[in-house]
Amino acid sequence: MNRKSITIVVPCFNEQDNLEKLILKLDQVTGALHGVDFTYLLVDDGSADKTFSVIRSLGLADPKIKAIQLSRNFGSHIAISAGIENAANMDAVIVISADLQEPPELIGELIEKWQEGFEVVWTIRKKRAQSFLGKFLSRTFYKLFIKASGLKNYPKEGPSAFFLFDKKVCQQWSKFKETNRMIIGMAAWIGFRQTFIRYRQSERHSGKSSFTFTKLVKLAIDSFVSFSFAPIRIISYMGIIVSLIGFLYSIVLIWNKLVNGTGPTGWTSIMIVVLILGGIQLITLGVIGEYIWRGVEESRNRPLYLISEKVNFNDEGQ
Repeated sequence: MNRKSITIVVPCFNEQDNLEKLILKLDQVTGALHGVDFTYLLVDDGSADKTFSVIRSLGLADPKIKAIQLSRNFGSHIAISAGIENAANMDAVIVISADLQEPPELIGELIEKWQEGFEVVWTIRKKRAQSFLGKFLSRTFYKLFIKASGLKNYPKEGPSAFFLFDKKVCQQWSKFKETNRMIIGMAAWIGFRQTFIRYRQSERHSGKSSFTFTKLVKLAIDSFVSFSFAPIRIISYMGIIVSLIGFLYSIVLIWNKLVNGTGPTGWTSIMIVVLILGGIQLITLGVIGEYIWRGVEESRNRPLYLISEKVNFNDEGQ
């Protein structure tokens, strides 16, 4: 039986206190799995703390630990893409976060599903380490996104950023050029044979999540704009509905004027109409602006990311 090679990609942003424990846990898990050669690829996404210094030290102590440092903070989804693209010659890639919320013990189950012939293996959280409001917003987002995007194989519970890609998927990954990206949506769109396993999410080991409310809102907007024309379609319907209401209301006004000799009076009614129409117009401009901005941004054809330093890569970049 031929040995398989798997790279475990770990996107890192200000994770200096989590890395040593993560590597220890990964060593324990992968050491018990036979017939597979593992490499760890840590991607430092422009951390402001000593994350890359810790990574460099770990790499000096263990040659199977590779690392790339991005020139600045590009965002976790781009950091994951950088890891996938720099590990594309492996038989498979597993992506896991550095905060130990996703249990490395599931790596064996991911590999089992992969060996059964699945090329994308998701993990889905049975229970999220979130507040009640966070869970509600997550569920609402996933329901709306699946319905709007038409991605039928997208898990309705919302998969986590802990997954396995076969080399077939990794080799296609560099074809995606969009800057504002949603990794999970892209993987759902790409197809191939997909399945999932469930797990219970743990509390974060150390530090705070880099996903602030603002970043989560941006991710939600990116997701809808990248995979759905629903926002444009909604404002089209809204325009039709408002136009019909305006047309019917104008008929009522004309009728009252001609038959009853009365017309609308009062500053309040006029302001209500103006404010409603003005709000709809601003929403419409905002949605159109999101699409236009992304078109302009992609047309610049800038590189997705820049690498400032590599650790334990040979002269060919591997």
